[in-house]
This record gives sequence, C-alpha cells and structure tokens, in this order.
Amino acid sequence: MKEQQIENNEIQTHTEHSWPHIPSIQWEQLVYWINTTVITTILFGIIVLIVSFFWNKALKSKKKSRFKTALLTYFKFADDYLRDSFWDKSVARKYFPLVVWIFSIIFFWNIFWLAIDWLISAFPNAWIEKYLRPMHSDLNTTLVLATITVVTFLWVAVKTHWAFKTTKWYLFNFTWKTIAEKFINVFVGWLHLIGIPATLMSLSLRLFGNIFAWIILIGVITYLWQLMSENFFQVWRLLTVPFWFFEFFVALIQAIVFAALIISYVKQAKEEH
Repeated sequence: MKEQQIENNEIQTHTEHSWPHIPSIQWEQLVYWINTTVITTILFGIIVLIVSFFWNKALKSKKKSRFKTALLTYFKFADDYLRDSFWDKSVARKYFPLVVWIFSIIFFWNIFWLAIDWLISAFPNAWIEKYLRPMHSDLNTTLVLATITVVTFLWVAVKTHWAFKTTKWYLFNFTWKTIAEKFINVFVGWLHLIGIPATLMSLSLRLFGNIFAWIILIGVITYLWQLMSENFFQVWRLLTVPFWFFEFFVALIQAIVFAALIISYVKQAKEEH
C-alpha cells in the first residue's frame, strides 16, 4: 500500500513538472491574506520607492545626469501630449497626475514582469512563477483601474454640469426641438447610462485579457524552450527573444490605449449635452 502511494506521488510530481505553470484567472492564495499578486505588488512598490529616492536626489542636485535627463524628458513628453489632447494647458496640468500615473503603473509594471520572466527562464527550477504573478493578470487589479477611470469621468461630468443636469441627461433628457428628436435624446441618454457599466467591463477585461494571454504565451514558449534545450544546444534560447520584444510592444500599447481612453472620457464628460 505504501509502495503504491509513493508511486502515485512520484507520478503526480512528474506530471506537475511536465507541464508549464498556467496561473488561474484570479490570484493564488499563499498564506492568510498574502497571495501571489500581493507579493509582486510589494516588490514593485519597493522598486518605486528606491527610484523615487534617487529621482528626488537627482532633482535637488545641480549636476546633470542621464537618469535626471531621462525622467525630465519623459514628463516633458507626457505634458506636451496632454496639452495637445486637451487644447488647454490648465486642464492638461489638472489631469496630468492621473493620466501619467495610470500610464506609468501599466507600462513600467509590465516591464518589471518581463524582467521576472527572464529570471524564470534563467532559473527554471526556482519555482518563481509559483509565488509571483503579474499585477494586471489579476482581474481585481484591472477592475480597480477601470473603476478609477469611470469614477473620474462621472465626477468631471457632475462638476462641470452639476448633479441635476447630469442625472437628467442619463435618465430622461427630453429636450430638443421636435418630438422625434426629444425621444431620440432620451434613448441616447439611456444608451450612455448602459455604457457606464459596459465601460467598466471593457477597460478591465481588455487589460486583463492581454496580460493574462501574455503570461500564458511566455510560459508555454519558455517550457518548449526547456524541452528543446534538453535535446539540442542552448542556442534555442534565442527563439524566445522575439516574444519578449513583442510583449514589450504589447505593454506599451496597453498603457497608451488606457491613458488615451481616460483623456477621451474626461473630454466627453466636459462637453455640453
């Protein structure tokens, strides 16, 4: 009986090690409230604090450095982009922290995970992927970012047009010249009301789907590379490099799209209906 149990355990262990690690849709619980997303978020937060410390030190210093120049160029480019998007310097500066924060947390977090992917590839037996998980491959995280976006454009709409007019626009906007146009406006307002939860779902699922598919792709490619490395030369490592460049491009596009959508929603909320 014991021999049969030992054999079954060996078969189970062999099966677990014979397939790439595919994470679940939600985070994996480790101990109490600590899960895989929490650990990677803490690590990323530590890196942000370290970078912020050196960034503050570089700003106070009168000496020129590549690090200082790179950050100033980054913020200058973001400021110019927002001014061109809003056509108003004061409005651009007002929403600068939110848009740049959303863009940065999406882009740089994904770059951070690409570095972890390299560690997983370099140390396949360390089981790093069992304890770490990309923050945006967790639907809870993308839902928070989407909620911040939706709440922001609703707040802008209420602040610009007041609560009564905003509510009227969504529920019963029976205004215009002819009866037909009035009923059309009511129907359009209902469509915009339905669009609020639809926007929430769209933003969260778009980011989640792209990043979740990314970690599955990288995991499978890395697993296939490991199999080929057992029978061929280590030159098969080069086959995974194009996929990392592709995922870098995906991370950049996702950050740009999310930031552009925030700008679009804020501009739409400020328009007169």
